[in-house]
Amino acid sequence: MLMRRLAVCTAVAGLLFLPGTPASAAPSGQDSTYLKAAHQSNLAEIAGGRLAQSKGTDQQVKDLGGRFVTDHTRLDNALQQTASALGVDLPDAPNAQQQALATRYQSASGDDFDALFVSTQMDAHMTALTLGRTEVARGSDAQAKQAAQDAAPVIQSHHDALDAAARDLGVPTGVNSGTGGQAGRGAISTSALSLLALGALLIMSAAVLLRRRSARA
Repeated sequence: MLMRRLAVCTAVAGLLFLPGTPASAAPSGQDSTYLKAAHQSNLAEIAGGRLAQSKGTDQQVKDLGGRFVTDHTRLDNALQQTASALGVDLPDAPNAQQQALATRYQSASGDDFDALFVSTQMDAHMTALTLGRTEVARGSDAQAKQAAQDAAPVIQSHHDALDAAARDLGVPTGVNSGTGGQAGRGAISTSALSLLALGALLIMSAAVLLRRRSARA
């Protein structure tokens, strides 16, 4: 009887000293930030896509809306599974800027809606691409980084389709997007450079004239 008790105690003691299974590391702040922001982006794209389906005038815009709803719903379902596995709580609505853009969509109609939708969605998808690239470069959790990698080609295809639609519809890309469009910034930079070049030319001309006058004197 005593030997049996000793054997049981030895076995229990051995279990206590066995190396435990290492706990999975918690997602980093970058991982959590990405999952939350990507989820909000998906929510905004789904809502915007539905509006494009109902309010769009051009068939391209309607088709893009349907494509956004399908693709971003699929991406978000996978993202929610990743967030749940990592214990990251996701917001239940788009962010304030995205909600403000949705209000602009609601107020627009006809060709104005098409132009607004295409230009702003180009900016939104570029932001989403940058978000994903940051996660791939700086994230620490493999699942979160994989979610960003999986989403990248889908988002890029959307941006390419929007760019083609912008050309077909004659919509200036990056202008009146509500986010300080790239084209607008480019125009300002070009004008500023032109003015600087003109100023430098005038200064050089004045310097040459002064030298000539001094030489004559």
